[in-house]
Amino acid sequence: MDWKTPRPDLIAAAGIASALSAAIVFASPDGDDPRIEAWAEEWPDYVEMYMTTKEMDNPTPFGGNYPYSKLIRYPGKQALWAGYAFAVDFNEDRGHYYTQIDQMETKRNDKEYLNAHGLPAFNGQPGACMNCHSGWSPILTEEMGWAEFNRTPYWDTIEKLRGEYGHGVEGAQLGSSCNDCHNPSDMSLRVNRQAFIDAMVMRGYEEDPASGLKGSPREMRDYVCAQCHVEYYFQGQDAILTYPWTEWPKDQPLRFEMVEEYYDTARESGVFAQDWTHAVTKAPMLKMQHPEFEVVSSGVHSSMIGCVDCHMPKTEWNGRQVTDHTMGSPLKKIENCLSCHNSMTADEMYQRVYDIQVDVIAAYLTAEKAVLALIEDVATVRETLAGLEPFSQIADAAEREGAISEELSLVLDYHRRASMRWDWIGASNSTGAHSPGEALRVLDQAVDMAQDGQALLVEVAARHGIELVPTINPTLPDAPAPIRGDDIVGSLPPAIAHAADRRVQDRLTRVAAAETTSNDAMPSVDGKQAFIDANCSQCHSVSSEDITATMMGLEIDGIGGRRDAANIEAYLRAGPPHPLAWTGSDADLSAVAEWLASK
Repeated sequence: MDWKTPRPDLIAAAGIASALSAAIVFASPDGDDPRIEAWAEEWPDYVEMYMTTKEMDNPTPFGGNYPYSKLIRYPGKQALWAGYAFAVDFNEDRGHYYTQIDQMETKRNDKEYLNAHGLPAFNGQPGACMNCHSGWSPILTEEMGWAEFNRTPYWDTIEKLRGEYGHGVEGAQLGSSCNDCHNPSDMSLRVNRQAFIDAMVMRGYEEDPASGLKGSPREMRDYVCAQCHVEYYFQGQDAILTYPWTEWPKDQPLRFEMVEEYYDTARESGVFAQDWTHAVTKAPMLKMQHPEFEVVSSGVHSSMIGCVDCHMPKTEWNGRQVTDHTMGSPLKKIENCLSCHNSMTADEMYQRVYDIQVDVIAAYLTAEKAVLALIEDVATVRETLAGLEPFSQIADAAEREGAISEELSLVLDYHRRASMRWDWIGASNSTGAHSPGEALRVLDQAVDMAQDGQALLVEVAARHGIELVPTINPTLPDAPAPIRGDDIVGSLPPAIAHAADRRVQDRLTRVAAAETTSNDAMPSVDGKQAFIDANCSQCHSVSSEDITATMMGLEIDGIGGRRDAANIEAYLRAGPPHPLAWTGSDADLSAVAEWLASK
């Protein structure tokens, strides 16, 4: 079946006038009209480009706009999200045209469906979900008030939009819109999402009445995307959309621990404890959400270029040079990368990104396996404890479960923290390409924390006379069947995804084979000597080690205070912006990175 949306369905310049003549008369509190048709007469090329985001025929190895089921591709997610709506329905994102439509159609927003599929307590999503899904959000905030807009049930707000503006894509189904990013008075960039503005002001940035925040042109090109491509949660009974950034210093890259510290403080203070209770382990869990803005801040590109440079580069459209408003994956615009990576061909550039993503997904699945093993072991111990004193003497089932959870509280905390890290990287829409070093670092931590949780569980079990052998190869859940029949939404993964998954499995097989080799049989590598042998000392000095550069004299003593070993290794391996890509062995590179990180 051909799922491609035919180009005649796009809004074309010739049809703009008739579309506008049929438009509903509209006046928002601040003069903005979010409907796409309202911008089409003056900006037909940009609207035509935007409307190509209706298409669903451009999958990439790990992303793209083809809305297949990610639960079918990665069935382990069902176990890691057990008890939460994401374990029921989770698909690859479509384009910006569908941001509201996808929110309306997902089973995660279908109370009756979720109630019938293992989540009887689900009572519907709040209107806060609409903050990033609809161009109507700023107007609704103005009309309803910030708290009322957030706490009003989602479908009540949809009914309000249907009654006032109709049901279609220029009404209740309106997704991302021109006015989300542009001030209609002069087309300058602006942000208008209150939660983002509040979070940035809290970090030390300055609010602006016209642009939302004060920022340079380059900063604004990031901010317009960052309004929505972020981690968030709903705070309090009013479900106020909130970004967990109080520990993220101004003008600094974010490390995952900053978000973790925020949530630790929120839990301890009673502000926010959890998104859900895990159905198997009963751990208090957090679900991470698309943290692109946070993750990319630690990547090598963040100091040089921004979101728009890669996702919306200059292009030719209808014979004019314009900013590309088709948006989407840079893998579909790979030639644009060559303006900086000018020593590479397009195929080589694509392969570099592909290799990074394969490595990250291999690490992601390794972390997933570790968390699954912890879940399986906790389930075993919980079941056994329930039949042992003192727990077996507790008649009330809920009280008994609570007492067991208290006994396992530190183990459950490891589960929470390991799962947060696994999800942080999985939820970020770049498959690690935005910041490979940070992605691998966080996923390595996820493995460590899951295994530490297993080790502690062995100790707790032993105190109750239970001999537990930690699980190494957990049982993977079966992939679910598509829940919408032969609809493209939630369908089977495309061929390009299967090919990528074979690459990932090859990578995991090679890693497993390497791990069977005894570390004792491998000679240790001296990081300092490897640094010298690789001729790094021609350009770089390390004063604390009496290393003086013979050519350029770039001092890197103290680099460990700015980058960890994983970040240094990824930076050197990649090449640009470092002038040369690493050509030595992996063992030497790891040794150099560890040594520099200690400086």
